[in-house]
Amino acid sequence: MKNNNKTSNRYGYSRWQRILAWVALIGIFICGMMAGAFIWQSKTGYTADSGVQMEVDACQMREKALLANIGQNIDDSWPDAANYHRRNADIYDRLVKWGCQENAGKYQEMRDAEFQVWDALNEIRKESVDNNPCDVIERTLLSNVIYNCGDSPDCHLQNAEIYSKIVEDGCKENQQRYAQKALDELQIAEGVRIDDSNVQKGEIRATINTYKKLQMQNEAKKYLNKVEKLVNPGIDFIMELQRVIEE
Repeated sequence: MKNNNKTSNRYGYSRWQRILAWVALIGIFICGMMAGAFIWQSKTGYTADSGVQMEVDACQMREKALLANIGQNIDDSWPDAANYHRRNADIYDRLVKWGCQENAGKYQEMRDAEFQVWDALNEIRKESVDNNPCDVIERTLLSNVIYNCGDSPDCHLQNAEIYSKIVEDGCKENQQRYAQKALDELQIAEGVRIDDSNVQKGEIRATINTYKKLQMQNEAKKYLNKVEKLVNPGIDFIMELQRVIEE
């Protein structure tokens, strides 16, 4: 017997039911595309925002690290005051290049101000040293001081030797000030060294020479005894330094 319903198919679905099925499938497809687009947009936006935030965090960290090295409360009557201002100017210059962009103008002004003070103090210093040899010696030696040694023991020991040399040959009125600077550099050099047993012979010699110039032979002997126990640099080297201390 023939089926008289012309709108039904062999599975018994009417034309209307088939249309509804296709509409439903198309709707599901469109919803899937929209959901995928929303997720992709959300991820993209999150990534962009995260990138901006990471850059802000990075520049703020760089600023914090550099600003920690800015010299504070500089007394312009110090013989080496000009060097401190020059160091500050160099740090502000780095802040202009590596700090946060919105702060660049402020750091430019501070850099230029430090350079102006540095120039002015240099002019005053030149006028005052013409008839004072000890000032010339101090000025020459101070030009070799490194103000951004960081965690390098060698660098701090080099500064300690320079300051102790100023104590020996510089102006008498500044001896106490530079002696303290030399001791501070020795302390920093020892503090930043990660492994005390890894001290090199050059570092040992520099420390002994600094104590000798400061006329602190007892401290030099104590240091030598300590190092001998830590690294055992050899009897010949120890005897050489003992002679330096006793000269």
